[in-house]
Amino acid sequence: MRDSLVPDLEDLAETLGLNIGDEVGKLRVVLAQVEAQALLPVYSSLFLVPPIPAKLNAGIYLDGSLLGANTQMLVEIFYRHGVEQSPDMHDTPDHIATILEFLALLFHKVEGAEPETQESLRNDMEAVRGLLLRVLPEITARVAETEPERELPEVYSALFVVIETALRDQQGVFFASADETAKPARRYFTRREEAPDLVACKSCGKPVATARDIKVIIDRLRQSGLPADHLELCPDCRDGTRGWKTGSAEFNLPGFR
Repeated sequence: MRDSLVPDLEDLAETLGLNIGDEVGKLRVVLAQVEAQALLPVYSSLFLVPPIPAKLNAGIYLDGSLLGANTQMLVEIFYRHGVEQSPDMHDTPDHIATILEFLALLFHKVEGAEPETQESLRNDMEAVRGLLLRVLPEITARVAETEPERELPEVYSALFVVIETALRDQQGVFFASADETAKPARRYFTRREEAPDLVACKSCGKPVATARDIKVIIDRLRQSGLPADHLELCPDCRDGTRGWKTGSAEFNLPGFR
């Protein structure tokens, strides 16, 4: 990463005509100031060690939880292109690195695809790009805020900016349309607070989850002979009825307290 990434990015950008020179230049500067052995501890501090400042799972930002409806939609797209999770893979399918690698696979497939299959491939490419562009700005902001707080080099925030810029693709290198105002025909990967079928808390009216998610949980609880009435309340109201209150830990990811 420290020695090869920037030259590779510069070579790709020049070959493809992709305008990411300023962003890659910033990445070059910060990487030059960091010892290679320091990169893993920096990564751990940002993404692994609790309280985790920035989770790398897209579902956290879209659904407020892991393995929610948006992650299931992503898995369906994976299956459609012959990709499924290996038993040896312990991350969830919505890990940002996995999604980026899958997007690279779609780039490869569309290059040699027959004209009749290119449209569906490009639709899925746009869907995956839409997912990433919904979650990356928030992840980038969290990383950029945490790096100075913890006196960490600004490596990963610079890397995320490179990724975001490439995905916005103002030159139309990867995507047929780079118009960010255009809405896709199908509503893939909706943020939890924007989902069309949210169920409201019976007490305060705040969104609890989508009707689909609630039904799945209720069915599983009832199959196990467990009560499900508490799902009519959001976590805050549910805790209040039991005398619990929010703790003081600095852990403010969406969907977690």
